[in-house]
Amino acid sequence: MHRPSAPFLLPVLFGLSILATSCAKDDPATPAPVAPASPEIMRVAHVVDGLPLTYDTLLYTNEAGTTFSVSRVEYYLSELVLIGSGGTANDTLHGPWYVNAAGTTDFELTSLRTGTYSGATMLLGLPPELNLTDSLPNTIENINMAWPVPMGGGYHFIKFEGHFLADSAPHGFAMHIGRNAFLPHCEMPQGFTITGGGGKLLLTFNLNEVFRSPHTYDLASGNYSMGSAVLMGQLRDNCANSFTIAYEP
Repeated sequence: MHRPSAPFLLPVLFGLSILATSCAKDDPATPAPVAPASPEIMRVAHVVDGLPLTYDTLLYTNEAGTTFSVSRVEYYLSELVLIGSGGTANDTLHGPWYVNAAGTTDFELTSLRTGTYSGATMLLGLPPELNLTDSLPNTIENINMAWPVPMGGGYHFIKFEGHFLADSAPHGFAMHIGRNAFLPHCEMPQGFTITGGGGKLLLTFNLNEVFRSPHTYDLASGNYSMGSAVLMGQLRDNCANSFTIAYEP
């Protein structure tokens, strides 16, 4: 078999080398993968005057001196307004968010406007345009939070339930609030700075504030609030100071 001589092979190899180099230059460089931006999180914590929330244990004492336990805490939050300071504009997060203290307490936010804030306001419940029967998706949570149509319809703003001691015996309580006239408007005057990049907006609900101020709520005198305008009015007023806010980078 005749083999080509070395002088013949050199031009062929040189041509292949040029072709390979040319192809390599024509291929665009593969871009490096871009790491996804860390989402902002709103986290809701629950305490009783600084003590962590523990279910079904008679651990707590309210302003009236009554020992009580907690078995359920479910509610809606909406219309969270971050109040700007130092030239920062207000930032409104509409929600609504369904919170279950036993599990559903973290919510991903699309974005938070960086800046310094002097505080925030929020609804503990739903705005009137959403507080209509069947206005929310028919999830199990929303169905269970429905307010009876014969009593005005819409949804419960909060269900806060447990037991308390009276005459050395345990009794049940259910602090339920609904209807637009009794919608709690929460004030949170704590200042904070949002730096962005995957931080957490922290809301803390002190459940003992529901019983504290401006009305010292006596469970022995009203352990079931649903249907009572007087009791729901007291709970509405007390809930106004029940949350605090902070930001954790």
